[in-house]
Amino acid sequence: MKSKNPEKKQQLQLFVKELITFALLFAALGLVVYFFFYQSVYRDMDQGFKGQKTRILQNTPSPQLNHITGSAAKAASIKGPSKDGPFRANIVVFNGKGKVVNDAMLGERDYELLKKTKLIKRNLNKITETTLTADNVTSHFKTLLIKVPSSNLNPMYAGRYVLIMENIDADLLALASFRNALITTLIIFWILAIAIAYLLSRSSMKPIILSWRKQRDFSANAAHELRTPLTVIQNQLEYLLTKPKSRVMDEIDEVSTALDEVRHMQTLTNRLLMLARSDSNVVQMNKTDVNLQEWLTQVTKPYQDIAMSQQKSFQSTIKAEAHGSLDPDLIRQLLTILMDNAIKYTPEHGTVSIKATLAHENLLLEVADTGAGIPDEDKKKVFDRFYRTDKSRNSKTGGNGLGLAIAQWIVGQHRGKISVRDNHPNGAVFVVSLPV
Repeated sequence: MKSKNPEKKQQLQLFVKELITFALLFAALGLVVYFFFYQSVYRDMDQGFKGQKTRILQNTPSPQLNHITGSAAKAASIKGPSKDGPFRANIVVFNGKGKVVNDAMLGERDYELLKKTKLIKRNLNKITETTLTADNVTSHFKTLLIKVPSSNLNPMYAGRYVLIMENIDADLLALASFRNALITTLIIFWILAIAIAYLLSRSSMKPIILSWRKQRDFSANAAHELRTPLTVIQNQLEYLLTKPKSRVMDEIDEVSTALDEVRHMQTLTNRLLMLARSDSNVVQMNKTDVNLQEWLTQVTKPYQDIAMSQQKSFQSTIKAEAHGSLDPDLIRQLLTILMDNAIKYTPEHGTVSIKATLAHENLLLEVADTGAGIPDEDKKKVFDRFYRTDKSRNSKTGGNGLGLAIAQWIVGQHRGKISVRDNHPNGAVFVVSLPV
């Protein structure tokens, strides 16, 4: 049974989490908006009820209600705006026995609908909702029942129960329309959330996947690089065990080979440790003020002897009469990597050169060799860990593909730039620019 790709599994989990997050946010936003709209509608209704209750109890005339003086419109209907906001209501007056006493003033159409209302004394001073049906038409009302004192100056209300009824069909329709529009909007945004979550999950996973692959390749390449010298050392030691009576001088080639591999392993492990520390930001820079001319001359001088010992020419041009701020240990390691590579890949009777100049407060370092050069398609890859061109993958160089990766990291720590270009007619030139 094939196991699922962990990268795709992780991306799917991230996609689901982001989708759920977006869905919950949109749902919460919709609920909050609907809640405030709902509260606003019902608050306006309740304020209208309170205003009408006050006017009735205080017998205060209003634009909606005149004192009953025999007019058929008196107390029959309350319509139009008031100081408490838009309000539309009907008034039903009951005597103590629950009989409607203002039926003649309600109008034929209103009476057919409102005659079914009952006096429910337990709802006194409570705002309730009720549904009435007439001619197969259902209407929704909010009601408020009040008891008017006998001292009230309006004889129609005095000592009786007054039921204020407000038709809320329009409000309920508005709420339903708003709710449907909100649900439609949320569905659209949820569909958009699916697309956004998918794109975000892919975008978020790219650096993670890249990191996983680099870590996997790093581990595999490190194991491969360590396996080769270990195998050589093991073979040499096993060979020496077959000749216990031999002297060291008799087996000098085997011993020398084993020591070379030990030094190779030491270099490899040191560079692996440097990269591991750089990844975890453990390596700290210690910048100091340096006399660039004297320091660079001192650092590069030993390479002249090394080049001459290998029948190679060495040219040094140091023109950096200034002081600069840098980490001497890291820059020394940078120069060591570049100079070692230049000498390593320069054939006998070839030329290795280093040039240091100042330009616009930057220290420019150019390390050139006259070797086989680097193909154009490999120039951007030579700084990758464990990357080596085919021509450099041979036993003579002994490279492990970590030096230039460390060099790039050192340059990056100094906020500089490193690049490589062709050295005509043969070879390559590594150019480093460091702000000092």
